[in-house]
Amino acid sequence: MFMFLSHPLDPKDVAWPGEPVVKVTRCTDVTEDCPFSSFISEIPNHCGTHMDAPRHFVKDGLSINELPIDYFCHKKVALIEIPKGEAEGITKEDLMPYAEILSQVSFAFLRTGFEKYRTENPALYQNEGPYIATSAGKYLSDNFPNLKGVGIDFLALGSPSSRVPDSENPKHCHQAILGYHTGRFTTVIEDMHLAELPRNANIVQFFNAPLRIVGLDSSQVTCIVELE
Repeated sequence: MFMFLSHPLDPKDVAWPGEPVVKVTRCTDVTEDCPFSSFISEIPNHCGTHMDAPRHFVKDGLSINELPIDYFCHKKVALIEIPKGEAEGITKEDLMPYAEILSQVSFAFLRTGFEKYRTENPALYQNEGPYIATSAGKYLSDNFPNLKGVGIDFLALGSPSSRVPDSENPKHCHQAILGYHTGRFTTVIEDMHLAELPRNANIVQFFNAPLRIVGLDSSQVTCIVELE
């Protein structure tokens, strides 16, 4: 069985506060005078399910289209449950019990349960989400060389909430996991659709295909998982 783990791109969805959302403009439609339908799509890189490569927050880091193909195709994948609420961080201490699992997989889904607010309370989802703490980012990038990425079911790796301490601001959180401190890095897929993934799912493989547009540091990704 195959499942999408990315949200459809919708102009009605929320993005990082102050950032634009996707915009779709019809150019032509099928009429007696025109044989085809066409659109222009404007896709800001902080809207919808998207993947952060190092260049997104690290000046000399790799951009998304410079990453090897094994950052997008995964045979060893794990789902890790780490419940979090408003403005709560996933810390190193939260991840340490899963060290053996993290050492064996190339991708891990970190499910907090916060995704429910994407539809129930979009303003809360946009402004008060959890985050991956600096300690957790360093822990992942420093200790698990086979781990190519993690996926999260909240808006962004860093939280825009004013309740988050400055030491855990979005810049610090992103740089910690994307290689600012050591050069080793783990990529992150933000705003994933993980709610329907069965708790004890046997994951056969996972793909997260980016837009192949030259010059992008990060990109929307279409996420597809195969379950046994």
